[in-house]
Formats: sequence, structure tokens, C-alpha cells
Amino acid sequence: MQKISVIGLDEKKRELLDRLIDLEAVELTDQAYKLSEDLWRDNVSMDTVQEKVAYFEGKVTRAQQAMDIIDEYGKLKKPLFKTRRTISTDYAHSIPSSKGIAEELIDRLISLNDKLRQERDEVNRIDVDSLMLEPWQNFDVPLDQMETRDTTVLMGALPAVFDPAELEKTVSAKTDRYVMKQVNEDKTRRFLALILPKDQAEDIASSLKDGGFQPLELKDREGTVQENLDNNKARKAELEQEREDVFSEIAAIAAQKSVIEDYSDLMTVELDKRRARSKLLKTDKTFFLEGWVPERREEKVKALLDELGCVYKFEDPAEDDVPPVLLKNPRFFTPLEGITEMYSLPAYGSFDPTSIFALWYIVFFGMMFSDACYGLIMVVVLGIVLLKYDLEGTMKKMVTMLFYCGISTFVFGALFGGWFGNAFEVIAETFFGKTIDIKPLWFDPLDDPLTLLLISIVLGVAHLFLALGIEGYLLLKEGKVVDFVCDILLWYDTVIGLIMWLGGGMISESLTPIGKWMSIIGIAGLLLTGGRDRKGIGKVIGGFSNVYNITSWLSDILSYARVLALGLATGAIAQVVNTMGALGGKSVVGVIMFVLIFIFGHLLNFAINALGAFIHSARLQFVEFFGKFFVDGGEPFDPFRMKTKYVKVENTAINS
Repeated sequence: MQKISVIGLDEKKRELLDRLIDLEAVELTDQAYKLSEDLWRDNVSMDTVQEKVAYFEGKVTRAQQAMDIIDEYGKLKKPLFKTRRTISTDYAHSIPSSKGIAEELIDRLISLNDKLRQERDEVNRIDVDSLMLEPWQNFDVPLDQMETRDTTVLMGALPAVFDPAELEKTVSAKTDRYVMKQVNEDKTRRFLALILPKDQAEDIASSLKDGGFQPLELKDREGTVQENLDNNKARKAELEQEREDVFSEIAAIAAQKSVIEDYSDLMTVELDKRRARSKLLKTDKTFFLEGWVPERREEKVKALLDELGCVYKFEDPAEDDVPPVLLKNPRFFTPLEGITEMYSLPAYGSFDPTSIFALWYIVFFGMMFSDACYGLIMVVVLGIVLLKYDLEGTMKKMVTMLFYCGISTFVFGALFGGWFGNAFEVIAETFFGKTIDIKPLWFDPLDDPLTLLLISIVLGVAHLFLALGIEGYLLLKEGKVVDFVCDILLWYDTVIGLIMWLGGGMISESLTPIGKWMSIIGIAGLLLTGGRDRKGIGKVIGGFSNVYNITSWLSDILSYARVLALGLATGAIAQVVNTMGALGGKSVVGVIMFVLIFIFGHLLNFAINALGAFIHSARLQFVEFFGKFFVDGGEPFDPFRMKTKYVKVENTAINS
């Protein structure tokens, strides 16, 4: 990364931002912190355009609301993977001409959505009202005729646990001029209607409340309860038809959603340009910006700045700077950057291990999943996805990486003899009475697990030694020769010596004494140099602590036994599924039983062990490999660019 500082004429600012966003080469940094210094505060100010930012934020929000409405009600088929449409630069320049149409569509969609919400609220009110009225549908007195000159009707519900006779006593104690009738009842309530003297109704109603009576207010209504229920039903049917009409109109607008998508992305770009301006400083006639540029893009940026007559300076990052990080790997290894990013980006100036651990990850995944048919499925399905869909970013990296892992799985499946486990042997014997034996190209881990364990451990040691070598390279790069000898070479000597001492006899007896003395020399060196940077008793404690790390090495090496465990699990479960499927024997029922168990069992085995291989292959990198040298904490390089959601503008500049 190069730090860039630019001063230019205010009249060129808009053109510069328009072309920088196409170039996708500069990450702009906020300059507000400079105003804490008197020299800057006295001469410049922030280039704020808050009103414009708020304006375009509103436009983007409304466009997104419209797209959400289309997604919910537009009845459009959703693709398996969301990808951006690729459009030409000429088409992109024509988008502003359709702003008016897009805004009309957006306004209409939001209006229709408001109408849907109002209709939904009214349907809810009708449902609540109908629920309240249904117990009274046998009450045939018109609700607008509930009073005479001297009487009034009081309606309400009494909980079933209360005795209506007690309620009647309360009424009779107040007046002998009343009529009480039970209209309906359910498991929890009795629905009662009382005709009372108008001048005593309020006092009697108050007394009834103390006895559990719950009055029902049905004012400002006409007709009987049944007529009100019928009206509710008819109105609800009208609302349902109106909703269908709204849905149809939304579906018709959804056919033009590309216009809204183009508009949404246009407003997003305009919003980003205004936000970018708020990171700049300005005077009456000039502007100032700072940012980061990858070295390989420096010449492109210089050419643009020269063309616009800007004054600029490129410089290396200062010690207190925190430059962003941009990974750059050979094309084959780029998909594995997703694994690095899952953990953390390496700190700026440290080491990107992607191209080194990539093949290890793919190999470990294949050894763990290790079924040729599973691998073939991955290759075919993911290959089709890569050909059919224009994937981008992290999604493309992950799918491509898993495609590589599918190839590895197929290779190791063939080497270990796993083809849906032993499915072909079981099918031949169960349904055709034939005995076939598909030999592994190398060996069968289920018959010879110790060989796979030994291979896993050997690969593990090589993997760890490579990580230690990277740490050694970084130490030498910094000129720390003593640290390289004490922290790298001594550990190589110790670990290799212990391996030769404990297991070298399996190859040659002469390796055992050599390994013994290498171990002694290595451990002694670790003990003497472990506390070299400490004082006093710390030198002794540091030495013992350094030697104790041998247990950590042992733990790390044994972690690679998980390659054996997951490899055996895939094959063993596959064989169990095949055996269970064959229990029905050679019959129609047996064939159906086998097909069902085969499909379900192998899908489950595929899902569980593919996930296990993905996670544990990553764990071997994150814990065992990265733990030896990796320095995390990098912030991703985020250039000023078109952060569009729906369209992708063809831009040859960003690939050069």
C-alpha cells in the first residue's frame, strides 16, 4: 500500500470522484481528525453535504422498500444464487433518463403496500368484531332500537363459575321492573340480556359488575346482530378481492423490477459519492484528500491525477499508520482466501499464508471426506453452478474452493476404495446374486486404519514444520538470526530427534541413537535459550517453560489423527447405510426399502461429513498451522467503488 495525498481545484472535484469510483483503486480516509490541529483548523473545513446525503439516503430507502414489496408479493421465481446483472457502460449512462419512471413505480408500490396494510388492519378489526358478535347472533332485537322512552337493554357476559340466580337477586333488589334472558353460553361464559328501567340502568349495571358481569357496548350500530355479522362477512370478501387486485398490480409492476433495480443502484452510487465528499477537506477554491492505493495501481491513479491537474504525493506508510490489507495470490489459490478471511486478515506487513496452506486444506478435506461418488457429486453440481451463475466475491471463492475439494474427495475416494461406501458390492450381491470386489487403488482405511493414521501424522508433522519454517523466514527477514537459531532450528532439531528416537527403529536401528542425541542437544538448547530475553530467575523459568512446549507440539501432532477419524467415519457410515438398505432382500419391497434408505442415509452422511471435513480442515489451519506464525488484525482494503446490489458495470479498468 502507498499513502496518497492530493490537492486539487474545487471545479475538478466532482470529475475526480466520478472517475475514481470507476477506477476502484483508492480507499479514501476521513480527514476530520486533522481539524484538531490549529494549522488545519484555521485554513480548511470539512466538505460536508449533509442535506444531499440525507436526500439520497431517502431515495435509497424508498427504492429498497419497493424491492422488498416486490420480493414479498411479486410472485417472481427466486434464483438459487443471487447474482448481479452485467450491464455495459453505455447502458449505465442511460439509467438516469429512466429516473422518472422508476420513481413513479416506487411511489405506486409503496402506495399499494400502504393499502395492503390498511386492508389487513380492517380485516383484523372485522375478525375481532365478528368474534365478539357471534355469541349474540340469536339476539334478534335491532341494535338501533335498544331503548324506549322508559326502558333500555343491557347486554353482557357472566363467567360460567357465577350463578345467574345470584345476578338476578342483585337486579331484583334494585327493581321489580326487569326482564333477564340468557341468549347463549359456551364453556366459559353465559351471555345475558336484561331489560331495565332507564332511570335505574346505570346504578344496576354498576352493581352487576361487582358480581362478575361484563357489559357489552354495541352503540352506533344498525340492524340485528346477524345482519351485522352478514355485513362483516360481505365487507371481508370485498377486502379480499381488493387485496387480490393489489397483488395483481404489484405482480405487473414486478415485471419492470429491473428499472427499479437500476434506479436503486444509481441512487446508492450517488449517495456514496456524497459520503466520500464528507471525508475531504476544502477551502474556497481547493480540496484535499488522503487515502491508500495498492502499489500495482499507482500508475493508473497518477495518470488520472496528472490529467486533472492535481498536486499529489505518494509515500510509504509511517510507523503509526494502519494501512488496509489487500490479498494477492495466484489465480488458482485465490478461492482459498475465503478460509483466511474466515479467520482474520493478516496484519499489514506480515505474511499471507493462503497460497501455502491451500493445497494442504484441499488434501485434508479429500482425505476426511474420501468417497469418490460424493466427490463426483460435488464436482458436477458445483461445476454447473460455476458455469451457470456469475458468482462474485466470497460466494464465488467458497464454491470454487469446494469444487477443488470435490476433486480431492474423488481422488482419495478412488485411492481408498469408497464408492458410496461398498454400495456396488452390496447391490450386486443382494439383487443379482453376484460377488464383485472393487479394489482400492491404494488401500482401504477400514481394513488398515494404522496406515492412514501414520500417513496423517507424517503429513501433520510436515504441515507443522512448514509453519515453523514460515516463522523462521519472517525472523530472518527482520534480521533476527539469534531468534531464528534458538526458536526455529532448535525446535526442528528437538522434534526430529524425538521422532527418530521413538520411532526411527522401525526404519533402521541406527536412527535411534542419532535421534536420542539430537533430542538431548535440542532440549538443552531450548532450556538454555528459552529465557534469554529475561532477567534473573526469569531466565530459568523461561527455559523450563520453553521445554514444556514439547507437550504442545505433541498435542498439535496428535490433532492430525482427526484425518483418520473423519475418513473412517465417512466410509463406516456409508457401509452401515448400505447394509441396512439390503435387509429387505431381493424383492419389490426390498428394492423400495433399499432405495429409500440409500437416498436418505447417504444424503445424511454426505451432509454431516462434508460439514465435518470443512470445519476440521479449517481447524488444522487455524489452530495448528496459523498458531506457529500468523499475525492477525488486518483491515480489508475497501476502495471507493460502485457498491451496487443489482447491476455490475463492465469496467476494464479494474482488471488492469
